[in-house]
Amino acid sequence: MLRDRGVSGRGLDANREMVAVCRTRGLDVTEGDAVGYLHSLPDASLGGIIATQVVEHFTSDYLLRFLEVAYHKLRPGSTIILETLNVDSWSAFFGPYLRDITHERPIPPDTLRFLVEASGFQRLEVRYSSPAADDAKLKPMVLPPAATDEVTKLVDTFNLNVDKINTLLFTFLDYAVIGQKL
Repeated sequence: MLRDRGVSGRGLDANREMVAVCRTRGLDVTEGDAVGYLHSLPDASLGGIIATQVVEHFTSDYLLRFLEVAYHKLRPGSTIILETLNVDSWSAFFGPYLRDITHERPIPPDTLRFLVEASGFQRLEVRYSSPAADDAKLKPMVLPPAATDEVTKLVDTFNLNVDKINTLLFTFLDYAVIGQKL
């Protein structure tokens, strides 16, 4: 996607097979771990970092080291984007998050935002993506045409609870924390 927009980029993956697939697609990619790779680069040498579906695979200590090193390797004005599963969505947590045994720790949006900010990044933003499908959500009741006040109150209360449950179970499946090094 970056290349299609005229932006140069390099990839990094610890998985040898994924590196091979990327190279067959003509992508510039290196095999290695994130912290080790970043350590090998000069300070202030990167124009941005994007990590999609990666940070949830890091141990807590490794994530903190990654954020610290990333901050030093980015040029002033650069952006970091960390996208991961939204574990605040029960359908994402109890579905794809728990199914993948390589996930180290669930990272709620507020937690990742705090860690990125504590690492020195500013102008932080959390963006949500991948909304749950409407057909997966619980359906509200339809008020009968000749409903009494008691039935109307009952249906309204039921529908408010359906909305609350849908918010917990079926909110956005992914999110990204975006920050800048100023």
